[in-house]
Amino acid sequence: MAAAPAAATAEPEARELSFTNSRGERLVGVLVDIGSEDVVLLCHGYVANHSMCQFPLLAGELAAAGLSSFRFDHPCAIYSASQRRGPFLMGNHEEEVADMRDAVDFLQGSLGKRVVCLLGHSKGGTNALMFASRHHDVPKIVNLAGRFKCREGTLQRFGADILDRLAAEKAIPQKEAWGEWVMTEQDFLNRVNLDTEGMARSVPPSVRMLCLHGTADKTIPWQESEACAALVPSSQLVLVEGADHNFTSPEAGRKMARWVVEFVLS
Repeated sequence: MAAAPAAATAEPEARELSFTNSRGERLVGVLVDIGSEDVVLLCHGYVANHSMCQFPLLAGELAAAGLSSFRFDHPCAIYSASQRRGPFLMGNHEEEVADMRDAVDFLQGSLGKRVVCLLGHSKGGTNALMFASRHHDVPKIVNLAGRFKCREGTLQRFGADILDRLAAEKAIPQKEAWGEWVMTEQDFLNRVNLDTEGMARSVPPSVRMLCLHGTADKTIPWQESEACAALVPSSQLVLVEGADHNFTSPEAGRKMARWVVEFVLS
């Protein structure tokens, strides 16, 4: 039997809010407030922002179920109003998990909400796993199409020789559709050396995790969520048939949202 959310109103109110992270950067997000004490925190992935991966649709489905949500941009989000001090990074998992912690504290301290679930997509799924292994006050975690085999996936993306090239050159300029950045050897190693298996085993049974993935994901294969779920003590693996990495189609987006809502209310 699904649990009723705490004290919800009928009409959601969407408003832009900002908070300051532990590094002094101002991060911007959107609170969809249904009047409930309970709130779900939505965290984006690599080269993304809070408006991607069907997050607006998901926020609407959560609101319809009587749940508020907050989604924000990390400093390295693309096309973002959040403040970034320093270069664009891809291996900054420690910093982004700290942002998650700051967001939880902001919602619970400044707004008087109760974060009942934290969801991370793609790189955010990796971050959500790291968060769950360290912080145990958010009882439910959604790993949405998250990267688990960081070394294999990153080498596949940038080429098998990238480590040799970085060892020789130390920094390699990258051109993307959204802008330019410089990949450094240390940034790369911060990502490929993540011990995700150790993180998964460190999640306590008191923290429940939903590993949700599309079967047609060509960016991160669904087997990575399967591997994660096999190691997290209180976990559930759900595959959305035919869904791509971002659950792009309306049908895939609605299915993903329904699974998330059901998990949060269970």
